[in-house]
Amino acid sequence: MDELYRERFARAFGIFTHDQIERIRTTRVAVAGLGMGGSTFIDLVRMGFERFHVADPDVYERTNINRQRAARESTLKQRKDDSLIAEARDINPAVEIEAFRDGVQPGNVESFLDGVEFVVDVVDIFAMECKLILNERAHQLGIPVASAATLGHGAVVLVFDSTTPSFGELSGISAQLSQPENLTRFVRMMFPVLPEYMREQTERAMAGKGHIPFVVTGVEFAAAIVVTEIVKNLLGIGVPVKAPMGVLCEPIGLRLEQFLSPAAAQLSEA
Repeated sequence: MDELYRERFARAFGIFTHDQIERIRTTRVAVAGLGMGGSTFIDLVRMGFERFHVADPDVYERTNINRQRAARESTLKQRKDDSLIAEARDINPAVEIEAFRDGVQPGNVESFLDGVEFVVDVVDIFAMECKLILNERAHQLGIPVASAATLGHGAVVLVFDSTTPSFGELSGISAQLSQPENLTRFVRMMFPVLPEYMREQTERAMAGKGHIPFVVTGVEFAAAIVVTEIVKNLLGIGVPVKAPMGVLCEPIGLRLEQFLSPAAAQLSEA
């Protein structure tokens, strides 16, 4: 690593060793879906990753502004990959990024996964066939996949690898089922118990009678969890969480514990 890299990521030393940071820098990560995945992609860049494949065919719309990293009035109708790649290079000009501008498709999935050590799957749930193809091929190749979803304020992340059931096996999703049935199975896998405040609208959306609501908090929680799990898996630190277990962060239903410092405890007793 050169001196510019050392300066950019100096505050990571002490959390990670030199060898661990070099492992992060040289690992190629594929990010499929740059809507919700835009935050994950930029967080990976700020974590020090420099090598990427990214895939998304879409442009920003005004309805993206409430949650997607580069969505703003000035980027409406701009491609998501162009906007986020520009931001990534502004953070670290040394990043190497190959963009798959048609998204993940049956015809490019091999190239998308070539040389990749970890995949982030945030392919739009309405492109379920592409999502399934990506997960199936990565599982066959033994490439770990972090699959993320958000609902309301909450986020869920599952990590699939060669030691776990595949995405299709765990979810029951298949190309032979209808889109509404696959959507229902996906939501049930990622959110076995719907938060009460999300129940009515989510059930309406699964019945084709409305949209699935999202806010920025869930997207940012998902990004933080995905990046953390990738680092844990790559470096062999902590306890990586793997399917069928997952990480759920639902701040609306959060349990609070009171923490009292010794000094505060003495005051409370006085």
